This record gives sequence, structure tokens and C-alpha cells, in this order.
Amino acid sequence: MIKAVIIEDEPVYAEMVQSLSGEFYPGIEIRGYAQTVETAALLLASAQPDIAFCDIELKDGTMFDVLKKMNSISFQIIFITAHNKFAIQAFKFSAIDYLLKPVEETEFRNAVDRAIERVNQKQLQHIRLMLENMDRSNENRRIVLRTMDQIHIVNVKDIVRCRADNTYTTFYLVTGENILVSKGMKEYEDILCENGFFKIHQSHIINLQFLRKIDKSSEEVILSDKTRLPLSQRRKQDLLQILNES
Repeated sequence: MIKAVIIEDEPVYAEMVQSLSGEFYPGIEIRGYAQTVETAALLLASAQPDIAFCDIELKDGTMFDVLKKMNSISFQIIFITAHNKFAIQAFKFSAIDYLLKPVEETEFRNAVDRAIERVNQKQLQHIRLMLENMDRSNENRRIVLRTMDQIHIVNVKDIVRCRADNTYTTFYLVTGENILVSKGMKEYEDILCENGFFKIHQSHIINLQFLRKIDKSSEEVILSDKTRLPLSQRRKQDLLQILNES
């Protein structure tokens, strides 16, 4: 079952999405509705949808206000709006489609088909990667990083560090390559920290294999490539304890 939510301040269009989904996609379960920025944020957090049908202009702001505050965006977004002036912003959030009201049935179905395909691909990749990683030692584990136009399969041990920037994360590899993904760092924190990484700051996770120094005077860590990164006071003691135990 694919989970979906509808974020729309015009009941007629919320009902339209509900009707078309029910008619053509019985495998999609609508988990809830929202009409405002506040209720949309709560709905997305509680429902954990695979697909979100979103109007852009809501009663008290825009859908972008909601998305910008999220640590990660793991669902497929289909924007349904009366204006095309938001198109560029929409695709910055990796929207699967941008439909103008009134929505034609064919356009709606094409958008949903693409969203379902991405959801299924994502689920299959995660299952394959999970099974693969179960058979691998920690040093050979891999992670999937999606950019706008590519899918990167990266050995976890080859990641030097990652840096958060709102809903985006940049991965810095040992090869010198940087990969920018449209998901927050929180999405990757667990798997990385289970494999020799440490969160030194709310915006930085480092691979401890590349840690070379801790500068106590400047409250920074220094990596093997000479990169200096801030070390939060709250995380400093935990890091020192880990290093003392290793």
C-alpha cells in the first residue's frame, strides 16, 4: 500500500484528487488532508507519506514554507496549483510534476504513474541494499545517493564527511568528488554513525578514519585533507570519550 496525503486549501480540488486516486489507484491510501502551513507540517510528520499532492498557496503561507523547514524530503511531490510562476521553485524540491488547475485526468494519471514508479524503485533499492549490506563487513557497506539526474552507489568508507544545508546534504568523497542530494542529513545519520562516523556539529558528520587533530583552542576538528570544521561543545566530550576508548 502506498501512503499519500493531500495538502490543498480548496476543498473542490482536494475532493478531485481523492476521487481520481480512488478511481484509478486503489493501491494508494490517502492518510489525511491539510489546508495550512502548520497542519501540513504536522500531517507530513505523522503520516510519513510516499506521495504528497500539494497546492502551493495555502491559507497562511505557501507549501515552500513547509518544505524549507523539513530536515529531509523522502516523499514524492506532485504540485497542483493555479499559477505557473512557482515552477522553478517547485523543481528545486525535486517535484515529480507540476500540474496547473484545472487538472486534466491524463496529466494527473501520468504524474501519479511517475510518482509510483519512483516509490517502487526507492523501496526496491533499499531492500536490495539492506540485503547486500547484511552480507558485507562494515568496511564494504554501500549507500545510495540520489541527485537530480543520477543515482550514485557509494562505499561508505569512501565518504570523508557530509555537510547539511537545510533540506540538502553534500557528501565529500575521498576521490575529491562532491555529491549534493536533496535530502537532509538526518536521513543518513543513523547508517553513517553505525559505520564509523560521528556527528561533530548539527551541520557536520565526519568519518573518524579521516580525523587527524582536535584543535581545542578554536573548537575545531582537522581532517586528513586539512579541512577544519566546527566542533560543538556538546559533542566534544562524546568525541573525546570515543577516541579514548578506541
